[in-house]
Amino acid sequence: MTDPHTPPPHTPPPRTAPAHTPPTRAHRAAAATEDFADERLPPGSSRPTLSIMLVRMGFTVSATDLLYGMSLGLFFPFWTALLIALGSSVVVSAVSILCGLIGRREGITTALGLRAAFGRGGSRIPSFVIALLSAGFVGYSTGITAGVLPGGDHPWLGLGYCVVLSAAYTAVSIVGFGKGLTWVGRVSVPLMLVTVLVAVVATVRHAGGLGAVVGSDPVRAGEATALGLFALGVNKWMTGATVTPDITRFARSDTVVWTTTIAEFIVGNLGFNLLGILLGLGVGESDMGAAFAVVGVGALATVAIFVQGFPHEVNNMYAASLAGRSAFDVPRIAVNAVAGLLACGLAYYGLSAGILDAFLTYLGYLGYAIPLIPGILLADYFLVRRGSYDLSEAAVAAVNWRAVAAFSVGLAINLVLGFVLGDELWHVLPLTGAVLYLLFSARRLRRRGPAAATAVGGPAAALSERAR
Repeated sequence: MTDPHTPPPHTPPPRTAPAHTPPTRAHRAAAATEDFADERLPPGSSRPTLSIMLVRMGFTVSATDLLYGMSLGLFFPFWTALLIALGSSVVVSAVSILCGLIGRREGITTALGLRAAFGRGGSRIPSFVIALLSAGFVGYSTGITAGVLPGGDHPWLGLGYCVVLSAAYTAVSIVGFGKGLTWVGRVSVPLMLVTVLVAVVATVRHAGGLGAVVGSDPVRAGEATALGLFALGVNKWMTGATVTPDITRFARSDTVVWTTTIAEFIVGNLGFNLLGILLGLGVGESDMGAAFAVVGVGALATVAIFVQGFPHEVNNMYAASLAGRSAFDVPRIAVNAVAGLLACGLAYYGLSAGILDAFLTYLGYLGYAIPLIPGILLADYFLVRRGSYDLSEAAVAAVNWRAVAAFSVGLAINLVLGFVLGDELWHVLPLTGAVLYLLFSARRLRRRGPAAATAVGGPAAALSERAR
C-alpha cells in the first residue's frame, strides 16, 4: 500500500525542453566564468566528441604518465611493468566510465553529484578533498615541467618557473571548457605524442635495438613491489576518474563516455606508460630532463613537455575549481586563485625534494581518501537512487549522514589497513566506500520504493519515516 506522505517518483524533465527564459547579458557573463558549475548543463551546451576526447587525453598524454612509466622501467622488467600499467588502467577506466555516465545522463559536475549523494552540507567534505588533491596534483606536475626547463634545478630560476607556470595554468582554467581546455588540447596533445615517439625511437637506438630495451635489467630492481606500483597507478588517476563528469556532461550520448574513456586511459594513459617504461629501461635515469638529454632530444622534449603541461595542469585546476566552488560557495575564479598558490608552493617543494620520489610519495597518500568518494557516489546513484537524481532544494538533504559515515569509517579503515597492517592494494579501491554505504543504506534498500529511490535522506523521506 502506498504511503500517503510519500511523494510520486521524480521524473527528470526532458533534456531538450527549453524550460528557461533567454539569458541576460549578466547571466551569460557569469556563466562564462562559472561554466555551469552549480546547475545542470542547459540544452544546446554539448560539445563535439573530438573536443571532449582531446580534453580528456590532455589529462593523460602527460609528463606525469611518462614519469610513472619511467619509474616502472626503473623498478621492473618490461613485461612485468607493462602488466602493472595495463591493470591499473583497466581499474581506473571502469570507475571513470561509471562516473562519466552520471555526468552525461544528469548533465552535472562531480560536485553536484556529490551534493545529491552527501547532502548540501555533507558534500563539502568530499568536494574539499577533491579540490585539495587536484590542486596538489597540479603542483607536483608543475614541478615536473619546471624540472625539464633550462636551469630548472637552480633554486631561484626553478622558483620563477613554478610561479609563472602556476599563474598561466590558473588563467587558462578560469576561461573554462570551451575557450580554455579545448584549444590547448588541440595543440599540445599531438605535439607531445610526436615528441615522445621521437624520444622512444632515440632511446631504442641508444640501447642497441628494441630487443635490448625489452631485455634490459631494471637499474633499481627490488626497491618496490609490483602490488605497490599497481596501487600507485590506480591512485594516480582515481581523482581523474572521479571528476570525469566535469567533462562528460558535455557529451551527446553514453557512447561518447565509453570511447573517450578508452582514448584517455587505454590509448593515452597506458600508451604513455609504455613509452615511459621503454625510456626507463633504455636510459636508466630517474630525472626526465637528463633522460631525454642522454638520447639527444633534450631541447625538443623540453618544448613538448612545456606545451603539454597546459592541458594536463589546466584540466586538474579546472576540476579543483569546480569542486572548491561547491565546497566553499565562493566564485570559481577565487578558488582558481587559491589553488594556483597552493600548486605553486607544492611545485617548488617537489622540485627541491626530488620530483620522482616526492611524486610517488604523494600518489601513495591519495589512496587513503579519494577511492572512498567514487565508491559512495556510484553506490548511491546506481543502486540506491536507481539512476536518477532530483536536485531540487526540497529533495536534497542538508546532510546525508549515511554517506558521511561511510566516508569517515572508510577513511579510518583505510588508514589502519595502510599504516598498521601494511596493505598495498585494498585501501586504494572504491569497494570499501561502496560496501559501507550500502550497509548503512540496508534499511532503505529493504523498504525500497519510489521515495527511497529518489529522496534518500531528504525531507520527503523524513516525513515518510515519521508516518511509519
